[in-house]
Amino acid sequence: MNEIIEDCIEGVVKIFKQFPDKNENEWTFETTDLKEIISEDDFGSIEKQQTPYEKNIQLKTILQQYFSSDNEKNTKLAKWIVNDWGKISSAKNFASIINDIKLFFSDKDRLKNIKLSDAISSRSKVLSFLSPQEYVICDSRNIFALNWLFYFAQCDKDKIHLFKPLPVRNTTIPKYSIQTIANIVFDKEIEYSFVKYSDFCDTIKEITKKLKFNAIYQTEMKLFSISVDENQGIPFYVKKRVKEMLGK
Repeated sequence: MNEIIEDCIEGVVKIFKQFPDKNENEWTFETTDLKEIISEDDFGSIEKQQTPYEKNIQLKTILQQYFSSDNEKNTKLAKWIVNDWGKISSAKNFASIINDIKLFFSDKDRLKNIKLSDAISSRSKVLSFLSPQEYVICDSRNIFALNWLFYFAQCDKDKIHLFKPLPVRNTTIPKYSIQTIANIVFDKEIEYSFVKYSDFCDTIKEITKKLKFNAIYQTEMKLFSISVDENQGIPFYVKKRVKEMLGK
């Protein structure tokens, strides 16, 4: 693991523990087209779960067994995960994702070279279902939330080391720009030192261990759920800490 990340983990976990657990009704997804991809029994086991959160946990458990060396089946899975489950309807080109799946089965170490700037939002969604024990979803909301945790874990430093941000669609994130607050309010220097997807996954794994969660996707899902919640999530915490640090 990156040494800077390792030094920050304890502080990150201490702050992360202060946030409430995920909203179990947040994780809704459309299952109609899923019937064409998985067996009737597996589909039924997902549908019988009581909450959207539990359905997603079951989906993580089931879907990984359907990936194979069959490119056509893998493409159907990838399209459903990205377009339907992930609600990224604009995604049309799945070549890099299909190549990721091939590498997983043939030369997995090469996946460590994926950068956060390499369409990681779509690619990580598929990888997180392909092997939920190894990979997690990395999107603009998770990066935003994790970066703020890292910011406050390093706020006594002159230079703040963070993950490279991703393009955002959410309207809340720009209102809480780390770059703006760090540079203008606190005169801190920001360096986007962490640019690899493997750094993100390794960080989530380490946080999961410290929190004693059963699976890395539980950490990732909680991170996502607190990312733009202005009542009790990251934005709320940012406003609270900024006021404290300014003595207001």
